[in-house]
Amino acid sequence: MLLVALVVALCGVAGEPVKIMDARFEPGSVLIGDHFDLVIEVECEEGSGVGFPAIGPEFAEGRIELLEDGRVDTLSSEGRYLLRKNYRMTSFEPASYRLDSLAVLAASAEGIDTLYAPRALELEVQIMPVDTAQKSIYDLKQPMKAPLMVEEFSGWVVMIVFVSAVLAALIYVIARSVRRRGGAVEEELPKRPPHIVAIGALEELHNQKLWQNGRVKEYYSRLTEILREYLEGRYGVAALEMTTEEIVVEMRGLELTPKQASELGELLSESDLVKFAKHIPTTDRHEEAYGVVYYFVEESKEVAEERVDTKEIMTEGGTIAPENKE
Repeated sequence: MLLVALVVALCGVAGEPVKIMDARFEPGSVLIGDHFDLVIEVECEEGSGVGFPAIGPEFAEGRIELLEDGRVDTLSSEGRYLLRKNYRMTSFEPASYRLDSLAVLAASAEGIDTLYAPRALELEVQIMPVDTAQKSIYDLKQPMKAPLMVEEFSGWVVMIVFVSAVLAALIYVIARSVRRRGGAVEEELPKRPPHIVAIGALEELHNQKLWQNGRVKEYYSRLTEILREYLEGRYGVAALEMTTEEIVVEMRGLELTPKQASELGELLSESDLVKFAKHIPTTDRHEEAYGVVYYFVEESKEVAEERVDTKEIMTEGGTIAPENKE
């Protein structure tokens, strides 16, 4: 039961009992954080006193907050009085509230009586509905990045310059010491010829048995990648960065036979179908595609590179090459 304070409103001089006309929330449904009123209306005649309830922090278990305790308004009509008191409130906890009726004290010549509102108080506090069909939900905006100030990184610049100077001095001292002792920095190993690299890669591809295990797309991707790397190393063509059409156009200016250009163009185009259109060539075509690349590498390698020791591309089982080429 709510505690009440006797906020007395006298109605006159000789009296009839006080009657609570209504106690309600206006409006009865609000959004979270909105303001609303608790309205209590009491009817009385002359000589009566009315004590309205005092709303404290314990009201609705603290889930509804009092913002303003309004004054009592008095309306008169034909000798009767209507007292109306408003409490301005808010709530930040969405729920459907149903509260026990409020008590009002009625003071008359017979004494003090406690009167209750005719019905319970009902209030609906809702959250803001989100129309996901019309609006998109976005993540929280990240904090704005402020521009760097010179003072923020000047210390790091000084430290980096200092460390770099120390490292450069150490390198100079070590290099000078090595020269004095007759030492020599090891020369960088010569770069392997493009056809040696390509044949080794083809051998590795053969041993992986990709298409035999259903990995046809991966097989053609790696086979054409080996071809592109060889064209780049042998002829200086940026084939790894070109489309199939660009490579076909570029090959017209290379020292290729019409058959080589035709076979390579068909292989690159068919590989695109495998990678992007789910095309599955026949088993014979898998072997034939391998042979096209292998024999092209063998036929187009530079003569000067024949001096390279072919043991570099040999494995325990020997170099893998197609048996025949028509």
